[in-house]
Amino acid sequence: MYTRLSESSRQQIDSASEMRKLSKGEILFHEGKIPAHVYFLVSGKMKLYTTDQQGREQIIHLAAPGDLMAYRAILGGDSLSCSASALEDSEVMVVPREIFLRVLESDAEFSHAVIRLLTEELRHAEHHLAGLARKPVRERLAEVLLMLADKFGYEADGETLAVKLSREEIAGLAGTATETTIRLIHALEEEGLITISGRRLRLVNKDGLRHFRL
Repeated sequence: MYTRLSESSRQQIDSASEMRKLSKGEILFHEGKIPAHVYFLVSGKMKLYTTDQQGREQIIHLAAPGDLMAYRAILGGDSLSCSASALEDSEVMVVPREIFLRVLESDAEFSHAVIRLLTEELRHAEHHLAGLARKPVRERLAEVLLMLADKFGYEADGETLAVKLSREEIAGLAGTATETTIRLIHALEEEGLITISGRRLRLVNKDGLRHFRL
């Protein structure tokens, strides 16, 4: 999103913003708080999630470099609907609310890009909710693994996902229990679709995983 800014808008944001480094596991913002900033992810990876009364996480989005965070609450004048924490050491650009809104009003191309982003995220949320309602857990897990590949890519071998998530985090993405996720991950490994080494997952048969999307 940052690249969609005009030169003058970029100068406004750069002069009013600050860079913040986050260690792995560090929280950037908390669900329910009133936001004073939006955030561009400069480097690293982050998860956006909600927490239920039992303390279980439901991951609603994974952020990659270039992504914009907390903007929906700013636009709606609402509290934050989720929390955000770093999946690895990361760096964000912290943009004051007033500057973001000023640029949004004056930069037509950036404003249109934000509208398209909002539409895309709403469509993704609808698709995710529909999937939770009608798709078996095994199919949802395969889709999560392929989504991670689309979002973050692979390491040099072309098979190992370039993001490392805990089993709890994968379960949160798939909308199921951790125990079920562990069982299904091992089942996919036994079928020769993936291999596991700690938090490293290799998708050795992508066509086999894509079969679940049919």
